[in-house]
Amino acid sequence: MKRLLYIVLFCVVGAVAMQAIGSKQPRSSEADEALYNYFYMEGEKQHTLGNFDAAMALLTEAARINPHGLAAQYSLAKLYMMTNKVDTATQMLKRVADSDTTHFWFNLGYANTTIHAQQFDEAKRIFKRLITNHPDHPELYNSLAALYARNKEYKEALACYDSVEIYMGNSPELVGNRISLYDMLGDTATAIAMAEDLVAKQADNIYYLLYLSDVYRHYGLNAKMRETLLRVQQEAPEEPLVYIQLASYRLLEKDTAAYYSEYDRLLNNENISCEEKFKALENFANEATHFTADSVIIDYYRKLVELYPYELAPRDSYALMLIYTHRLDEACKQLTVIAEQSDKNGMVWEQIMTICLDLGKFQEAIEAGRKAIEAGRKECLTYVYMSNALLADKRYDDAEKCAQTAIDSICTPTHRHERSYLYGILAEVYSYRNELEKCYQYYDSALVYNSNNAMILNNYAYKLATNDGDLLKAETMSNKSLSLDPDNTTFMDTYAWVLFKMRSYSLARIYIEKAIDNLSPAEEASAEYYEHYGDILFMLGEVDNAIEQWQKALELSPQRTILEQKITQKQYLEE
Repeated sequence: MKRLLYIVLFCVVGAVAMQAIGSKQPRSSEADEALYNYFYMEGEKQHTLGNFDAAMALLTEAARINPHGLAAQYSLAKLYMMTNKVDTATQMLKRVADSDTTHFWFNLGYANTTIHAQQFDEAKRIFKRLITNHPDHPELYNSLAALYARNKEYKEALACYDSVEIYMGNSPELVGNRISLYDMLGDTATAIAMAEDLVAKQADNIYYLLYLSDVYRHYGLNAKMRETLLRVQQEAPEEPLVYIQLASYRLLEKDTAAYYSEYDRLLNNENISCEEKFKALENFANEATHFTADSVIIDYYRKLVELYPYELAPRDSYALMLIYTHRLDEACKQLTVIAEQSDKNGMVWEQIMTICLDLGKFQEAIEAGRKAIEAGRKECLTYVYMSNALLADKRYDDAEKCAQTAIDSICTPTHRHERSYLYGILAEVYSYRNELEKCYQYYDSALVYNSNNAMILNNYAYKLATNDGDLLKAETMSNKSLSLDPDNTTFMDTYAWVLFKMRSYSLARIYIEKAIDNLSPAEEASAEYYEHYGDILFMLGEVDNAIEQWQKALELSPQRTILEQKITQKQYLEE
């Protein structure tokens, strides 16, 4: 497409070029200027449109027609910078800047490029030249000051900031730059005096006072920091920043009770907006997380939500904190309120669906998924979650329909991983229907779309082993799933079971014991692991140990009558 674009662009100007060249008459300067202007303007246009290759070709032609056309060369240099050809761009910009030493943008572009190329002495030279020709641009002095500071020429840098003050006046930002330099010079007294002078000249500006309190904090003058903050609080009790800085002061004094009190006072101040309180609470969450329990932070979010029940931003952060701390039931409640109040709620309903899936609340997950789709959330992944929820709720026909709809109508060719999971869900549907041939076909399709889908590899391997399928294929897939996710206890159990079916009992024992040793609290109720362990031990001749493991499995899954029979008969039995 881009190659076609070049051809079209050059054909457009072909007639103009032929008029000048075809007659074999020398082109006039007016014709050259017209061609130059055309190629330059078209080059700029293509640059703006993002067609950078076309822009490069057009501007190069403009520069060939008129080697003295600085505008085209300047634009070409910018393109060279974009393609990381720094040396070429720097050389070209030097020629442009030296050809017109008074041009602001040519020289600024060159100066900034020399910084990028780490030619700092040259950058200083050009910024000085810029300042001579354009003394009313404060940003030039700031850039030059930064270059001086980099070379530890602090007095020269301070002189630049003095010039900035002439044009812009004093400000916390300027004072901050100067204080940094005085810090480097070790002149603490002057640094503090500058901040105090800023306040003295504009005593009614509370933000300058807050800046001064920060300076006092930086230099460990806690008493002066407190005095300044109390002054601000008296003059502007609605300013949320003063509460935040006072809270920080309380931390410096190691008074955590007073620290919390400052945030309590902020939240209870009716003259401070919800937005400002929310910003303050975000600061609190970032700061307090280092020394307080998550429950304390959650309580503050809960309080803000109770104060402003119709504001969604605090509730959203509250829900995220609940999710982070695994309070998923309460998180679902908060997200439901958000979804019901928000216009763009499809994504929120999808989030609720995934949480309900984690909680094993499959009917609630299905309902949330239905609402997500109705709200316009018709993404391929949405249907993966929805199909999974229907499958978990044993609504096999609905799960099949949902997965097939996604495969046929929702997923694009790029959704390879999602398609893999959807085919895996269809495989599970046919497994429950005991149609194993079709089950295996869908598993194979799932692996076509993602051969490294560890979950599919594991499930397929377990299905083959359990149903006396191709054990070599099962072992290969189970081994691969375990290599992809070596800490997954379910995959360890599957591999142990495949090895058991292959009668590699000693090796199977290693993997089942590793699985049981690595059980997380959420997996402790897995009776299947203990049953498999008992089966393996029995085949190794350790009957008493086998019965002990079967007994553990029976306690966790009393409805498994086959376990009672194994224990009673002291014998491995197949279902």
